[in-house]
Amino acid sequence: MTTHPKKTPVAAFAYWARNLRSGEMFRALREYCSGDVLDVGGRDFYLTAKDQGVNFKSWTTLEPCEDTLLKIADDKFRSVRGDGCRMDFKDNSFDTILNIQVLEHVVEPFLMVKEIARVLRPSGYAILLIPQTSVQHELPAHYYNFTRSWIEEALSRSGLVTIELKPLGGVWSSMASHFVYFFFKAFRFSGYSLPVHKRNVLFYVFFPLMLVYALVSIPICLLLSFGDLTEEPNNYLVVARKTI
Repeated sequence: MTTHPKKTPVAAFAYWARNLRSGEMFRALREYCSGDVLDVGGRDFYLTAKDQGVNFKSWTTLEPCEDTLLKIADDKFRSVRGDGCRMDFKDNSFDTILNIQVLEHVVEPFLMVKEIARVLRPSGYAILLIPQTSVQHELPAHYYNFTRSWIEEALSRSGLVTIELKPLGGVWSSMASHFVYFFFKAFRFSGYSLPVHKRNVLFYVFFPLMLVYALVSIPICLLLSFGDLTEEPNNYLVVARKTI
């Protein structure tokens, strides 16, 4: 029997959309993932990875809260409660470490990168999906988006060597995402809007036009995304290796 972590329907849609657009991420997982795997903040991503044919010997998911732990009867899997910025694992504990769209939700993201490097075994791989143009989500616990320069510097300072650093999406696909999530914010879906976010009178005046403009723009932006720029990607796919 499997007990899934609690997700709202909107959150479930967001995860589904991410996985749908992340063929390169699953390609990297199948290529680099092996041995003892640690998934930092992965919730129920273990089930998706299994469905995608990702290779591993054991899988540990680290989550900060009890209600986000995946409960599953599987000898290869364990779910552990803990802080990804201050892990209780010993140095050099895992062959592969995953961090899929998690850094933006921690106040000290560089500490998390350093901890990933610490518990990763020499010659092991860290595979990360890091947003640059993500809309605010899971509020209030969304703190950052990241540039390529920050990623490169954080990996270097942590002693990790970059193997792959690929932009996923670009300017037009980012615009499409923002138009999609405009609806979630406009209608104040949980995790996408807070009481501190106020509306002025002109918002209500222009709201019908906003709705029409967003609906028309989404397919146009998706079409143009086939020839996208990569200066403003939705996410960066990162594969890094620990050499010592």
